[in-house]
Order: sequence, then structure tokens, then C-alpha cells
Amino acid sequence: MPDPHQQGFALPLALTASALLLLSSLSLQTLAMHTRQRSRQALATVQTRDAERSVAMAFQQQSIGANACLLALPSPEWELPGRCPGANPSALQSGRVADRSWQLLHWQPLGAMAGTLQLRWSDGRQSRLDLELLP
Repeated sequence: MPDPHQQGFALPLALTASALLLLSSLSLQTLAMHTRQRSRQALATVQTRDAERSVAMAFQQQSIGANACLLALPSPEWELPGRCPGANPSALQSGRVADRSWQLLHWQPLGAMAGTLQLRWSDGRQSRLDLELLP
């Protein structure tokens, strides 16, 4: 006859082991989900910074020639009569980078070779870029 004190220890042991394995797998799954979310956030941040750099480059490329004099003025003054004859302010007021459109909210010159560019993206986000202008 088996000892009555040792009967039935296998089922509680199996249930405990199963619960431990379940908790471990849930912890690993939660960790994987958090890592994936952080990776997505990091990718979105890098993509936004890349798009901002692309806008800065496009803005500077569009501001050559007759448009160069616009950079010395705040953007609300670009449309005033007599300011920068021959300039095309609309070339500096909107554009497209990859799959995102942007619209100029405000340009504020900071001295002769710098300025602050404020943008609104097609997804509603806004960016503020401090630019150093190329000579």
C-alpha cells in the first residue's frame, strides 16, 4: 500500500509548474510587445527627423535666385507689394517629402544666415526647425 501522506502530490506539482510556465510566457510576450512598440517609436522619430532634414534642404534649394531675398523677411511680409520683385513665395510655402506633405506656418529670420522654420505636416503634427542658411 502507498503511504497516504505521499498521495496526490503529482497533480498540485503539475498545476504549479503549468502556472509558472504560463506566467513566464506571458512575461516574455509582454516584453516582446514593449520592445516592438519602442522600435516603432524610434523608427517614427528617425523618419520624422529625416523628413525635417529633407524639408530644410528643399526649402534652401527653393530659396535661391529671386526667392533669396524672401529669407531676410518674416513669412507674413512675403506677399506685401514691392517686396522681393520676381520672387515666388508659394515655392517656399508648401511641398512634399516622401509620402508626407508640409505647409509653412511661419518663417522668422535670425540674422543674415539663419532662421526658424515652423511647419505643419499632412498628419497634423508640427515641427520647428532652426536653419543655418547656406551662403
